[in-house]
Amino acid sequence: MSQMKLFKVRRHVIHGTPITPAHLLDQMAGCSFCVSFADPRQMERIIELQDPAGMLLLDNGAFSHWKKGKGQIDRVKFFDWANEIQSYDMGGQVAVAVIPDVIGGSEEQNWLEAAYAVRELSEYPERLAFCWHMNDSMEQLKKAAMLFNVVCIGSCAEYDIQTNRKAYFERLREASAILDYVEHFHGRRPWVHLMRGVAVLKDAIRFESADSTNVARNHCRTKGTPGHVKAMVKRITKPVHEAADRAAYGVASPTSNFDETVTVTAAMAA
Repeated sequence: MSQMKLFKVRRHVIHGTPITPAHLLDQMAGCSFCVSFADPRQMERIIELQDPAGMLLLDNGAFSHWKKGKGQIDRVKFFDWANEIQSYDMGGQVAVAVIPDVIGGSEEQNWLEAAYAVRELSEYPERLAFCWHMNDSMEQLKKAAMLFNVVCIGSCAEYDIQTNRKAYFERLREASAILDYVEHFHGRRPWVHLMRGVAVLKDAIRFESADSTNVARNHCRTKGTPGHVKAMVKRITKPVHEAADRAAYGVASPTSNFDETVTVTAAMAA
């Protein structure tokens, strides 16, 4: 088993984009961002503002594309875009691409999509994120935790983070037990990201990040106040960081199956 290290999670709040009007984006310097392949218009400026110790999440936009009746996204075009962004030097290897899944597909279909991304499409397989949905099996999560450096957890109807919070947390505890099992018996633990999970991140022990479009959607409610976007970011992140500061130190194992220098502690404050 790989040597485990003490760490304290530095939880990351990842903010959805675009932010409009565009000039307000400057108030978010030093943040982590999520940029969708469906709307990457602010990418150039985001690269300049991105926290080098955080995460730049490259979302494939597959669900939005599907909801518009356009079917599945073009995987090749998505990875051409993601590979280019991941090649940039942002002070750290922070850009992570979320593997597109087959909307309404089976676990087997989505596993094949992941294999195709690793073997054929991605130039940076160590920075791919596999998305496990809460109605998927725990075996699927176990495989993802053993093979990928980043795992995203997405809610679904029966485990909806907004309408069925109790069920969401129960399922999250089950998922956490699987991740603990993989760490204990296989000596590795991925970075775990909660999709649209900022509201619960302060209560989710040993999960590294979550994203939200709260700032993008609602900053206009306090417009006219100097620095209102920066202030809103601070209000959202403060309880998350305070919870992380109160948490006990834990252990973590190296995460990478691709590059032994990549560990789960790389972007965490010890």
